[in-house]
Amino acid sequence: MISILIVTISLKSCSSSDSDEIQNEEKIVGKWRLSQLFINNDDLQISECEKKMTIEVFEDGTYVENDYSYNDTDTECVLYDVFNGTWKNLGNSTYTMSGLNTVAIKVTFQEGKMIAEYSEINDGNTYSFKAVFISEKTFVPDKIIGKWKQDQAFIVPLEIELTACEKMGSVAFFEDGFFEEIAFLENNEQTECIELPLKTGMWKNIGVSLYKIYGIGVEGEIKITFENNKMIAEYSEEIEGIPVTLRIVFIKVTS
Repeated sequence: MISILIVTISLKSCSSSDSDEIQNEEKIVGKWRLSQLFINNDDLQISECEKKMTIEVFEDGTYVENDYSYNDTDTECVLYDVFNGTWKNLGNSTYTMSGLNTVAIKVTFQEGKMIAEYSEINDGNTYSFKAVFISEKTFVPDKIIGKWKQDQAFIVPLEIELTACEKMGSVAFFEDGFFEEIAFLENNEQTECIELPLKTGMWKNIGVSLYKIYGIGVEGEIKITFENNKMIAEYSEEIEGIPVTLRIVFIKVTS
């Protein structure tokens, strides 16, 4: 009777352990997109191009990682490396993944996110890494992506009247971190709108509704919020030595 009880308890214990491992494996299996990267608790504020990095984890113990980066001239976001590796669940939220110079990785999950933490030693210095991934199933593109037309402009709190030509202009933001701006001005006789040369640049979401947009002459951060089909951009600059806040309201172009 005692021997039967011992066997029964042993089987239940093994069954529970196997079940837990399967559950953990099921959590990591899937496709994940890089969202944030920290080294020694410092947020690297990775580019929108780098955020295209994905890791797809399969049930058979393998994974595929696709890494993206801007080219040498920062004119294109390119796939620069594809890595095929293996992984193993060691239990207690600990995993091994080939391709990393570390013994084990702590992997936790919360609300559609996977958080991977590990340490590496380089030239005698220890570096701690934390990468935050978003499940491809719950990934939502940045709200800034799309084409927008200027609708209103303010030197807060006063509204600046825009001309019909100025309202013809548009700016399009793309997932890879680039944007294109088309602007129009009236000719000297104010009889027609003249299209200015296409302006291009790069953008980055640095969190808490703050963005960096390079190539438009604004040095600091721009606060961008969204209301229905509107995008509201606010930033500060000096006009004739006087600091002012500018606000521009854009309407999303749906066609």
